[in-house]
Amino acid sequence: MCKVIAVANQKGGVAKTTTTINLGAGLTKNGKKVVLVDADPQGHLTMGMGFPKNLKVTLKSMMENIIMGLEFDPKEAILHHEEGMDLIPSNKLLAGMDMSLFTVEDREKVLKEYLELLKDEYDYILIDCMPSLGMLTINALSAADSVLIPVQPQYYAADGLMELLKVVKGIHQRFNPELQIEGILFTMDNCRYNNAKRNKQAIKTTYGNDIKIFEQTIPRTESLAETASEGVSIFAYDGKSKGADSYRELVQEVLKHA
Repeated sequence: MCKVIAVANQKGGVAKTTTTINLGAGLTKNGKKVVLVDADPQGHLTMGMGFPKNLKVTLKSMMENIIMGLEFDPKEAILHHEEGMDLIPSNKLLAGMDMSLFTVEDREKVLKEYLELLKDEYDYILIDCMPSLGMLTINALSAADSVLIPVQPQYYAADGLMELLKVVKGIHQRFNPELQIEGILFTMDNCRYNNAKRNKQAIKTTYGNDIKIFEQTIPRTESLAETASEGVSIFAYDGKSKGADSYRELVQEVLKHA
């Protein structure tokens, strides 16, 4: 049974891509077959896994095939990473997809229709969403079984979270009644600062009774920041670091929740 998890927050810089890569690598290390989907025209997931931006066959190609009703090989876009997980890449050309989708019937479900063709191959599909609530993100949430929400414990985090949760509720009601919230994950966390502690507590108080908040938080560390330019996960880059330990624990929480 394949589980599709969208990693989403319309706020940028909250470690969505870092979390997608390291959760994917960690699940792979636990014997799961995993594909990561770069649903952001910035292509940070693609670059963060060490692949170039000028690829000809990408997520955009696959979604266009669905829109046009063509027969195609759904595995054509898949790239294989050295750590064992797969990737469906993206680049800036995906930006035009948001506009293209507005003229398509069932436009919210194009990505879902594509991923359905891959589900027999994988245990987990992780979608790295763009930092906005546009049509691509709506497609990702419509395709997902659950949404994992990385949140940096800052003063404005609760506002952005409230907006995202409204969208998730709307998707659940209109397009995807199976959509659940995987959990809120605190990222780039500096436990020594009282401000971070206060903001985490405020989110726990507001949402903790209704939404799972992961026990494991992801620290702000140099080694996690450096992995973005190395094309590998934290496990391959610095497997004994605090960042690696934190993502190992997160993987175990996700597996228990499966």
